[in-house]
Amino acid sequence: MDFISNKKAQLAEMLREIGVDNVEELFQAIPKSLILKRPSFDDGISEYEGIKMMEALAKKNRFSEFDSYLGAGAYEHYIPAIVPFLCSKSEFLTSYTPYQAESSQGMLQSIFEYQSAICALTGMDASNASVYDAASASAEALLMALRVNKGRKKIAVAMSLHPHYRSVIDVYLKRHCEEIVWVPFGQDGRVNLPAFNKIMDDSIAAFLIQSPNFFGAMENTKELAAITHRYDGLTILSANPLSFGIYASAKELEVDIAIGDCQPFGLPLAFGGPYCGYMACKEALIRQLPGRIVGETVDTKGKRGFVLTLQAREQHIRREKAASNLCTNQALSALGALIAMLWYGKEGLAKLAMTNYKRAAYLKYALATTCGTLSFMDEGHFNEFVVDFKKPLNEVQSHFQNHGILPGIALENFYPEMKGQWLLAVTETKSKEQLDFYIQVAASLMESS
Repeated sequence: MDFISNKKAQLAEMLREIGVDNVEELFQAIPKSLILKRPSFDDGISEYEGIKMMEALAKKNRFSEFDSYLGAGAYEHYIPAIVPFLCSKSEFLTSYTPYQAESSQGMLQSIFEYQSAICALTGMDASNASVYDAASASAEALLMALRVNKGRKKIAVAMSLHPHYRSVIDVYLKRHCEEIVWVPFGQDGRVNLPAFNKIMDDSIAAFLIQSPNFFGAMENTKELAAITHRYDGLTILSANPLSFGIYASAKELEVDIAIGDCQPFGLPLAFGGPYCGYMACKEALIRQLPGRIVGETVDTKGKRGFVLTLQAREQHIRREKAASNLCTNQALSALGALIAMLWYGKEGLAKLAMTNYKRAAYLKYALATTCGTLSFMDEGHFNEFVVDFKKPLNEVQSHFQNHGILPGIALENFYPEMKGQWLLAVTETKSKEQLDFYIQVAASLMESS
């Protein structure tokens, strides 16, 4: 922040206004032993000298730089320069959608275009203005299902869903339903179909599945949705939105509600947030969609306009009557995601998704050749997969970090039975040279005693 000092005449005027004779009187409560002597004109250094001194101090700061293969819902993607440039414009950066929302036409239009982009990406009929993240979207989607299937008191959730999402669901839903049925996964890392068939009945309001799931494996979503629909339950799909660039859309998979996190589109890792959760659904369910929904209309002169729609006033002022406690949205994060989606376009998103897929596949099959230790080897993936190094966590971590690599996420932190297994994420930010170096370091780990 720039600093412009006050001149003597300005100081004198301010002192006169507050009724004191000099600046020192303002510090009378401080012991004189703690007050530094006022510098003379010859003391200290110039502004330029001060800046150079701070730069020299800053150069002493050193930190380790690593190639990161972390993922699990927060991914290292390239952010096009246009995204922060447009998002930092004051009309977006400082705006807020007020309760008299129609006065903010520019912000409402950006939200409407975001909703349209999410619908185009997922193939669903309607989208809300966004929620906090994929975890809150998961819980809100299940609450939606309970409102739709009012007589049902159970929900089913795949154990292959992100563990953090499952924790949020547990907190949100424990007072809203009789039971959360956790559906196990099999040896292939996907939902155990025989177990799922035994669990499903007409007491379950909805089934929530993630695909690609926490292990990066693609689930048999369409088959699982068909089984759920056989009992008139709703199917909720949590998905990395970038995966829709090469895999079937939520509509094609015949799910009822699509949710996930827009972080892969133009949002930095930022130590875990803020992100932007998307929620989209079939038209029949739109009345139960939480949060803000922006609609398009025309004004008295026939010009295009935008309004908040399909939302009762109780959503904002009577919490006990509201369908959800969400009454706002992640407007700036949603705008960043929208700009990134529009920047890449339909063909660009498909190319970006394929780049992620191919680079992950390159590392996956190379590790299988050199190490022979892949889990869920034959299952489809997107940009994540599981490797079993068959070595203690600390040994794997220290070995890779000594070579400047964060090797991935140790799955035993979430699933104690999965000791030695690591979740790796690969995005377009990894070059062939970086991937080859990972393979080299992994091979040396396996050769060590």
